[in-house]
Amino acid sequence: MLEKILIINTGGTIGMVNSDENDLNSPLRPAKNWFEVAKNHPILERFPTDYCQIPVLIDSSDMNPNLWIEVTKIIEKNYYTYRGFVILHGTDTMAFTASALSFMLKNLDKPVVITGSQVPLITPRSDALQNLITSIQIAGNRIYGVKNIPEVTICFRDELLRGNRARKIDATNYFGFSSPNYRALGEIGCEININDKKVLDMPKEEFYIDPSINNNVIIIEIFPGFNPIYIKTIVDAHPEIKGIILKTYGNGNAPTSESFIDILKDIMSKDVAVVNVTQCATGAVKMGLYEASSALKSLGVISGGDMTPEAAITKLMYLIGKNLSKEEIKIHMETSICGEVSI
Repeated sequence: MLEKILIINTGGTIGMVNSDENDLNSPLRPAKNWFEVAKNHPILERFPTDYCQIPVLIDSSDMNPNLWIEVTKIIEKNYYTYRGFVILHGTDTMAFTASALSFMLKNLDKPVVITGSQVPLITPRSDALQNLITSIQIAGNRIYGVKNIPEVTICFRDELLRGNRARKIDATNYFGFSSPNYRALGEIGCEININDKKVLDMPKEEFYIDPSINNNVIIIEIFPGFNPIYIKTIVDAHPEIKGIILKTYGNGNAPTSESFIDILKDIMSKDVAVVNVTQCATGAVKMGLYEASSALKSLGVISGGDMTPEAAITKLMYLIGKNLSKEEIKIHMETSICGEVSI
């Protein structure tokens, strides 16, 4: 059985069909099951795969932490039965799921490849078939002469990306994902070429899952004219909030007004962890480089380094779920757990 790959279907565009089968312009909806869409592609029968799905297939806009936990439990239950795993997923929240799973699947020593498509598999000129077949081959590793990659990855178009480094960058182009601050793990052409030096080392300890997730977090993006009182209003109205991702300018710069700093100080006094992440597509937070970030550093705001917002928010949810102190959260947020941040 270790020569087989398990496909886990969560839904998404790859497996969608038209809500009215007689109207190709009708809205897309998740198919009831994978076989409804895969039946027209007999080539898929050549691959040694088994299939399972979550109880209700979703548009990835409805992805949530409970489903992340459900997927980790499916992997845990089948971990020693399969050579690798392929997760079918919608593109809109794929990077969030890839990041979350990277923190929850501990000591992973086999591939977990997440893929999807910009166009449904049932549609002519779809990118789905290539993405799926390549993902199966990567998950199958030695069956297909591919290096075993002990990571959660995203396979899309002609690249294999570290999951917690990936971002969706285009809503319509087949090159839908990018890894802005970390080189691709693999390039896909006539051959699958893996960049060995970029892949995580094999773990030395036993695999297990850690479903610690607390989603009492929010993301705040500052902009010229931003009124900081809104942050205070939200936190005061919802004392259960334990973390804030603050998306700032450039290298982590933010307003220096007394009102902004005082409100941030008040919020942090309530044991709310505040993480500074840049709004820029590439680059990193370097608090103290400019005066506009020095106050944040003095307050003890956590540096998100070069983490993507998707990695930062899911990592914060994971750490808060472990009931760590704010000081411990800061240490772990500024340390690489599984390659999500450059140190």
